[in-house]
Amino acid sequence: MVTAGSLLPLGAYWTDGEGQPRDDRNIVYELDVQRLGTDTAVVMRGQGPAGEEITKRVTLHGGSYVLDVELEVKAEGSRSTGLSWTRQLGQQANRFAGTEGPVAFIDGELEASAASGLEEPLIQLGQITWAGYASHYFMAAFFPPETTALRFVAAAGSGLGEVTLWEDGADSLAWSLFVGPKRLHLLEDVGHSLDTAIDLGWFSAIARPMLEALIFLERYVGNFGVAILLLTLGVRVLFYPVNKRQAHAMKAMQKVQPELKKIQEKYKDDRETLNREMMELYRRHKVNPLSGCLPMVVQIPVFLGLYNALMQAIELRHAPFIGWMTDLSQPDRLGSLAIPFVSPPGIPVMTLFMGASMVLQQRMTPSMGDPAQQKMMMLMPVVFTVMFVNFPSGLVLYWFTNNLLSIAQQYHTNRQRTQE
Repeated sequence: MVTAGSLLPLGAYWTDGEGQPRDDRNIVYELDVQRLGTDTAVVMRGQGPAGEEITKRVTLHGGSYVLDVELEVKAEGSRSTGLSWTRQLGQQANRFAGTEGPVAFIDGELEASAASGLEEPLIQLGQITWAGYASHYFMAAFFPPETTALRFVAAAGSGLGEVTLWEDGADSLAWSLFVGPKRLHLLEDVGHSLDTAIDLGWFSAIARPMLEALIFLERYVGNFGVAILLLTLGVRVLFYPVNKRQAHAMKAMQKVQPELKKIQEKYKDDRETLNREMMELYRRHKVNPLSGCLPMVVQIPVFLGLYNALMQAIELRHAPFIGWMTDLSQPDRLGSLAIPFVSPPGIPVMTLFMGASMVLQQRMTPSMGDPAQQKMMMLMPVVFTVMFVNFPSGLVLYWFTNNLLSIAQQYHTNRQRTQE
């Protein structure tokens, strides 16, 4: 028997004959458990404050994250019915707490909000494919047999976050409920566009194949850390011609720097002549000042796509790499030394290696621009190290590996230029 006043993760709502909202939070249910092979059905029957007969049936399927939920309210008068999912905020507090909140796929678009920002109830109407509540790695979502017009209400307060999906004018519901991890292939198998809950950002068209490739590689090597190394190597090989052209362009620009500085000094008060002389210098030496930047611009969507894939992948949760790196979804920490701004405590070994690799990479890269710009660039390793110190170690591993490959390519390019 479920006692009155219990926190009900799966709640029932309805409106009475006067249109007043009712819920089952204080209803005492009688339970009947029925087992049918690998399925188990839990039937709850109770009576509402106005004599309503409430029947809630939850069917669990063995080996599945999908439950079938049926709700029937027998009472006089017109009404609406709804099913809710309630979660205690901060129950699984982590670094991604800001990503926790209501989420729905409405009119073919993903709509998501942070529970911490819900000062007023959120009400959305439309053709709803699924709707529910999600954290960074997990979700609970109702989905009807087919996309239909429904009302989605979300609210947060008193330490609780709650979402309710309503069907107006109905006295019974028969929906499915997914409660489980936001694992790409799992959500694809469930269908109903649940895989859209994995928000891969603006570059999802790139991030999704990256995530697929990461999962594919792990199947063969048995380690997501090694899979990240191989995926990063594959991306670098793909862009090798582009990176090679960029390195040669930067080296060529470095050669014309002495003449460029003379021109800038000579015509510093005549902007028109300065631009003309600079263009003539570039033409004479067959140098394109933009050729060093364009390859990087082309690669930015790929890097951001891979970044988003690693950031969202629940596959990295509790996935070890080597030694102290036992969870690629958490920051890398060795020991428990308390360091300011570093949480959880410990020495961020891989992050420090990443910062050192950026310093080495910059020292090997041909210097361009004025001294002030060069000094600003030298601060970048410090900025990135501080920024990455609390990032998942899988992301740090990717960036560190990418830096090492860049260093190797720059070394090869510098040797070629020296031999010419």
